[in-house]
Amino acid sequence: METTATRAPARTPSAGYEARPLSWRTGSEILGLDLRRSADIPESTIRALWQLLGERGILLFRNQGLDHDQHLDFTRRFGPLAKTGLLGRHAPPGYPDIFMVTNIKKDGQRSETENAAQQWHSDQSFLPVPARASLLRCIHAPQFGGDTLFANMYQAFDALSEGLTATLEGLRAFHALFSSRTLATAGRKPFSSVQEEELQRLSGSFHPVIRVHQDTGRKTLYVSEQMVDHFEGWSVADSTPLLDYLFALSARSAHTYRHRWQPGDVIMWDNRCTMHFAPLDYDFVALDAPENRRLMFRSTLA
Repeated sequence: METTATRAPARTPSAGYEARPLSWRTGSEILGLDLRRSADIPESTIRALWQLLGERGILLFRNQGLDHDQHLDFTRRFGPLAKTGLLGRHAPPGYPDIFMVTNIKKDGQRSETENAAQQWHSDQSFLPVPARASLLRCIHAPQFGGDTLFANMYQAFDALSEGLTATLEGLRAFHALFSSRTLATAGRKPFSSVQEEELQRLSGSFHPVIRVHQDTGRKTLYVSEQMVDHFEGWSVADSTPLLDYLFALSARSAHTYRHRWQPGDVIMWDNRCTMHFAPLDYDFVALDAPENRRLMFRSTLA
């Protein structure tokens, strides 16, 4: 049941900020913090933010003019950074722990990340130990569109019937960086310059379909259309109908929040209880027009 407390800003003077819900169950906007001075943020505030992130899935910080060092400093307040071999391929010079997502050409060449996140996914779920959380910082956003959608996977789990929950409880799913579903999607293909040994290392991992969030103790559905290929012991063909249902269930409008980016936005999301994707909701034909420029920088927590 929605209450006054869910609609109004949650005042937390002891933590030094206010949290304002972005939607009914998903996301909170954080007011009153300057992330450029992350070293000055008390540890008690960091713990409170981490707890709120686990409960709400995403945190939004507006008007944060961070540079790369400040971005990483704030990220590290929550723990060690994640590393994969792919990060450095799309990193700004001198910052291998930052992943650049852009449609802006470099030396006349298109970026491999210009249409990144075109399917629902949780970051690095193809690794044996997936990413805990991610932080994405907006420098340029298209005049119209360029949004990111987030799905609340607590809600997706809560929407399962009792019988289906019992079926899924014992299943694991195979997550792969380039699953059969991803490879079949128009415009998606393995990165052209990734070494074969690196692809082998990132070839995929099995994870429970239903997970228990380590911090909240709540159950969450953990499948995504970009990464999940099949259930353990099932063929791709046999897995597809049930996976299609779970993907559609997760992406129901009632389970999602759509973010309209503004320069200076920083969004932090919990990969253990959310998925996200970036629709092609702006003029991709006129991609090089100044009003369609998109430039984002992401850091990831191990």
